Amino acid sequence: MLASAWEFAKRHKGKIIAGGVLVGSAIAYIQSSSKNEALQKVNTSSELPNQARRHYIFDSTHRSCDQSITDLIPSIVSQIQARFDVEAIQEKLKNTPDLTADQKIQLWDQLKKNVFCRIVSVAFGFSILTLTLKAQISILAADTCAQFEQRNKQPTWQNYLPESMNSMLSSKMGSNSSNPADNPMDVGNRRIFLQCVQYFTLRGIPELMEYVAESVSAELQNWKLTDVKTKHEMRDLFDKVSYKISFTGLLTKLVAPLDGDVDSSSSVMKLLQKLTNNLESSKSIHVLNSLLDFYFSAALRMVENEEQSLVKYVPSFSNSFPVLTSTSFDSPLFNSLYSSDIHQFAVYVFNS
Repeated sequence: MLASAWEFAKRHKGKIIAGGVLVGSAIAYIQSSSKNEALQKVNTSSELPNQARRHYIFDSTHRSCDQSITDLIPSIVSQIQARFDVEAIQEKLKNTPDLTADQKIQLWDQLKKNVFCRIVSVAFGFSILTLTLKAQISILAADTCAQFEQRNKQPTWQNYLPESMNSMLSSKMGSNSSNPADNPMDVGNRRIFLQCVQYFTLRGIPELMEYVAESVSAELQNWKLTDVKTKHEMRDLFDKVSYKISFTGLLTKLVAPLDGDVDSSSSVMKLLQKLTNNLESSKSIHVLNSLLDFYFSAALRMVENEEQSLVKYVPSFSNSFPVLTSTSFDSPLFNSLYSSDIHQFAVYVFNS
């Protein structure tokens, strides 16, 4: 499976590199937005009560997070389109009149698998991206709050000193003197910590698609194109595929695979461990299933009849791809970003 993901990455390295540029831009946007909005603006009103400041920082950072998720979507979409090519098969079926009956059946069977794989890949890819960035930004926001609370504990006269003098005084006074610059969540750690989303979009997505291809093929192997299926049966299929894919440790494997021999005491590793603990929590799994529902339900709404042959589902599901990958108002992504479940998850991580 990993070999297949690697082969896919090599074949489509141009698109993935282009995606990497977008990812890097989005990461830079997160870093500048979360730091500038939360730190600079709040600094001008440091007299705010702690609770009011925490609310302000949380809201500010998550507004920038929503835009960053939207900016990362095109790189994921291009990889899914390349891995599960639907258009090329449709073109071949349409413009190759001398295909034999067996060849047409084979092409239709592959088209069926690719259409289903696209839907599941979008649902999981977009949902995991949303969960990951929401968790990361909540962790960063919580640390920003901690920095302000720590700063307010300093002697009043020390708050007005230049940072360079504060650093010198801290070294003279010993480790009991608190300075925000000494916080383990420094700029370098923030940058490394946010690289998780780049790992997911460039390496986690190809690996996820191999899991999807394997699970979809297993569930569809006994489904013939002439079989009559209801919408309820289709939804059961999506749920069974999701169950196969959602094994314990999936999110850690795709987002931040941690080696056993790393230094767990380092600041970055503590941040990554906090991230993975939250992603693998029962709360996260519940929210993931909730987010998947937005995409599967949207795909099924593209089907007019409550019951029809499997071959008739294929065009409807194929046409659902632009709807599922849209970032516009009332799209599955938009609805998931503003769902109560994802907000509660962000608050849960923020307070953890």
